[in-house]
Amino acid sequence: MQDLNIADAGFSYIFKCIRYYYEGNIYFLLYILALAFLSMAGSRLIRLPSSGSRMEEGVGFDKRMREIFLPQFILMALTVYNPVFPVLLNSFFDVNKEYYRFLWMSPVIICIAAAGAVLCCDFAAGEKKSSVRMIVAAVFLICLLTAGGSYLYKDGYILSPDRYHMPTEIPEISEIIHKDANERAAVRALNAETDEGEEPDMTPSVIYPRVMFEYDYQMQIRQYDAGILLPCDREQYMRALAGEVTYDTAVEHGNYIDRLLAVTALGIKIPEHRFTSALKHTGTEYVVVTSANGMVSYLENAGLEVIGETANHTVLHYEPDEPEVFVLPDYSEVWRLTPQWYDFLL
Repeated sequence: MQDLNIADAGFSYIFKCIRYYYEGNIYFLLYILALAFLSMAGSRLIRLPSSGSRMEEGVGFDKRMREIFLPQFILMALTVYNPVFPVLLNSFFDVNKEYYRFLWMSPVIICIAAAGAVLCCDFAAGEKKSSVRMIVAAVFLICLLTAGGSYLYKDGYILSPDRYHMPTEIPEISEIIHKDANERAAVRALNAETDEGEEPDMTPSVIYPRVMFEYDYQMQIRQYDAGILLPCDREQYMRALAGEVTYDTAVEHGNYIDRLLAVTALGIKIPEHRFTSALKHTGTEYVVVTSANGMVSYLENAGLEVIGETANHTVLHYEPDEPEVFVLPDYSEVWRLTPQWYDFLL
């Protein structure tokens, strides 16, 4: 969808986005049907969990579903799904590469799943079940399986190696880095200078190592492990992949981020001392690269130490003269404050 251009597509831009995002409009059609069904469902009461072990009758089902799904859809229909809205917005801001993200706000999967559950468990199999209702439920399920073929069964059932649906090596790399970082922190605390007769501070603390990854693993590690800091953000990686980072820009004075990207993301071998200076100034202690890309020997020559390997990746450590200690801000007191309507003015 990032290839679509609002200026070229005009009022048809949103329809093209919907076609791309919702698998040829099928999922969007199912979303509309599910929304209509949940909004017009009968007034039969459902049972909701109470604070105890008993199940008590809840609010009117149709009313509750309308409260959950209908206002949000009306707001989206007036703005995001409105063909005029992207054209108008693009006249003030360049949103060609970002507009499709507004589609993420629609609870499409949740709405379809809720409609399917109600249709099968309450509408077709409830007290007023009938052959007609069962046929309606069966048709909905057939449509859902047909529309979701490329997601549900086309490629077979693939069991994720972990609950985060990440490649196997991501958890391995994360474990290697955290284990090494904690061990080094313990050694530093033990060797720290203390006053005479005073014991070193060995109070356990959370360590947040800063790590430089290649592009694909950078995109995934930030979703898997919030305890790993990244010296470069997504936009800086995109600049590098777009050709804006070169050998010349990397060796410029003070251009430390380009040096990290040139070596790690692009495989450009700049002078080793310039790369290590970038590690030092950005506080980056770890670098993870593909073992087969030929950069491991370069990084070792630059002074980095291999601390671990997975099937396809190598984890290296750089020991700075003065390691940076990252302290996570304590927001606990902030959350205890009672919000006021005028807080946004402060």
